[in-house]
Amino acid sequence: MIPSYLVILLSKVKLSITVDEELIKWLDSQIKKKKFANRSHGFEYGLSKVKEST
Repeated sequence: MIPSYLVILLSKVKLSITVDEELIKWLDSQIKKKKFANRSHGFEYGLSKVKEST
């Protein structure tokens, strides 16, 4: 059985967004450079940085 605190940490919400094409090109280039594992990782990283700064 998985402890409840791990379930909360591992839960994700799927969503659909519209993003500027240039940002996606930049994000994809960062993924190729291994800065991010995938687009979701890149968006989560960026959102966490914005959250920290507010």
